[in-house]
Amino acid sequence: MYARRNSQSISNVPARSKGKAALGVVLLAIVLIAGVAFVAIYASALREASAGDPGIIQVIYVQPTPTQLLIGNSPAAVASALETGIGASSIIPQPRREWVESAARPIVPTRVPPTVTPSPTATPDARGALRAEAALRLDTSTSSCSQPAGQLITETLDSNVTVVPITVHIYLPPCYDPERYAYPTLYLIHGTAFEQGGWLYDGVPRVADVQMSLGMLPPFIIVMPGADMRAGEASKYSWTNTGPGSYDDFVVNELLPYIDQNYSTWADREGRAIGGISRGGYWSIEIAFAHPDLFSAVGGHSPSVFTQLVGVPPNFSMLSIARSIDALHNLRIWLDAGDADWAKVDMQKLMGDLDDAGVPYYAEVGEGGHEDSYWTSRVPDYLAFYSASWPRAPRARLLDRAANP
Repeated sequence: MYARRNSQSISNVPARSKGKAALGVVLLAIVLIAGVAFVAIYASALREASAGDPGIIQVIYVQPTPTQLLIGNSPAAVASALETGIGASSIIPQPRREWVESAARPIVPTRVPPTVTPSPTATPDARGALRAEAALRLDTSTSSCSQPAGQLITETLDSNVTVVPITVHIYLPPCYDPERYAYPTLYLIHGTAFEQGGWLYDGVPRVADVQMSLGMLPPFIIVMPGADMRAGEASKYSWTNTGPGSYDDFVVNELLPYIDQNYSTWADREGRAIGGISRGGYWSIEIAFAHPDLFSAVGGHSPSVFTQLVGVPPNFSMLSIARSIDALHNLRIWLDAGDADWAKVDMQKLMGDLDDAGVPYYAEVGEGGHEDSYWTSRVPDYLAFYSASWPRAPRARLLDRAANP
C-alpha cells in the first residue's frame, strides 16, 4: 500500500505525517553523508599507508652516498636498518623515482621470495653469497672510495663477425683507478626485446652504484654488449648457435680482447663472469660451456636454451656444446625463471641434463613471467652471485701483471 502512493496521495496526509517524512529524509541524508565521509577517510588512510612503504625496488634505485647514510648513524645501525627495515625511514633518504618514471615502468612494491624448484643442486659459495646479500651487509672497512656512482661509457665496435657495428655499454665502478687496480669483469647479454641497452633498462647501473658505494658489492666492471638484430636474416645474434661466424665468435674473439686491452681488467677466468636474459641466456651459457677457460661463473635468467632455438634437433642439450663435462664442475652456474615464464620449461630441461651429468648448479623459480619487471626485481641477486668469489677490495695491478706478464 505504501509503496504505491504517489505525490497526490502524499499531499493528502496530515501535517504530522508530513513532518515525520521530512525527518526521515533528513536522517537518511545524514547517514549517506556520514557513509561517504567514512569511505573517503578510509581510502585516504589506505593511500597514506601505502605511500609510507617505498618498496624494495624504489630503495634500490636511490643513490645515497655513504656519508649521507652514516651522518648521525653507526655502520651497524645502517646495516640493521637495511636488513630488517626497522628504523629505515629515519636513516635512508627518501627514494627518488625520476629514473623509474622516465623508463615508463610500474614500480614493483615488493620483491617476492622465490620458490626453489624441485631437487636443485646449489654450489656452497653461491648459497653463501645469497645469504650474505640477503642480509645486505654494510662493509666500510675494505674500501676508502667516497664516490656515490660509477661511470657509464658507450662504445661502438666495428666487427669482422657481424655485418653491422655493435654498441657496447661499459659500467666502470665508483673510484675506478686503472693505474693502480685491475678489476673483475661481468659480461651481461640482454634478450631479443632490445638491440642494445636492455640491462640498462633493467636497472643494473643504479643497483651497482648503490651497492658498490656502500660496500655491499666489490668493485667490478660490467660490459653490456648490444646485438645485430637490425641486420635481419644476417643477424649473428638471432640466427647462429655456436662456433665460428656466430655471436659467440664476436664475444670471445673481438669483445673480450677489446675490453682487456682498453680497460683495467683482471684478465683471467677467475676474474670473469657472464650471464644473460632469454636469448642472451642461451648465449651466456653456450659461451661459458664452450669456453670454461675464460669464465668462472655463468647465469641463465629465463634462458631460452631449447624451445625458441632455430636449427637444433628435438633431443638437443646444452651439454653437447660443453668442452668437457669435467670442466663444468669448475664453473659456478645459476639458473632462474618466473613461475609463469615459458622459459621455465627450458630451464628445467637444462637442470635435468646437469643432474644426469652430476654437474652442480643453483636454480630458483621466482614469481613472474617472461618480462622485465621480473628480471629487474632480481638484479641485486644476480650481481651478488656473479661477484661472490671476487675480493671485496680492488685488486692491485701489480698482482695482475705478475700473474699475466
